Amino acid sequence: MVSTVLLASACKTVDPAYAEPAVITNPSAETTAELTEVVSTIFNDRPVTLAQDVLTDTNILTIQIAEHKKDGLPVMGRIEEMPRQFQLLKHEDDCYLYDSQNDTLYPLQTVECEPIELP
Repeated sequence: MVSTVLLASACKTVDPAYAEPAVITNPSAETTAELTEVVSTIFNDRPVTLAQDVLTDTNILTIQIAEHKKDGLPVMGRIEEMPRQFQLLKHEDDCYLYDSQNDTLYPLQTVECEPIELP
């Protein structure tokens, strides 16, 4: 049910071109849980594990789906799926996780962020 609400609220409320790259300023178990839920929902409710300091040093989050294993051996062979990249963006007072693959901004409720300058 949470996933349904999350996807329903995932709408592009602002053009990503007008948002700034940002990093998280309030990392906590709560912010990590929210990011994990968003990313898991994007991956069709696959389990995702994120570190608590995710998106605190860079605005880029890259997710590589782990290979399926049984008894330590790959079940499905090689992973053909390319890693997926997300960006943390800030527009006005709001923080978003941007998925460029489907051009969607996911608003983040518990995350506070500040803009960063890219090299």
